[in-house]
Amino acid sequence: MIPYTTNDDIVRCKSIVELELKKNAIVVNPKKLDELTIDIMNLVYAKGGSYSDKTIQQFAQAYIIRLLSDKSGEYL
Repeated sequence: MIPYTTNDDIVRCKSIVELELKKNAIVVNPKKLDELTIDIMNLVYAKGGSYSDKTIQQFAQAYIIRLLSDKSGEYL
């Protein structure tokens, strides 16, 4: 479980991550979407950020850029 979150936080963050993926024409299965959302939320927590929409969006954008630059495609 992610520290200091509610189920509503996770659902909201998941929708933001999914939207950012769609903006980059990336489609993942529901399990992978859950994993990416948890990864991003854990990064936000580790950096001391809040789970605000803007913060999640910014971290998701950076995370996706990193995924796209990974030539192995291992993460998607």
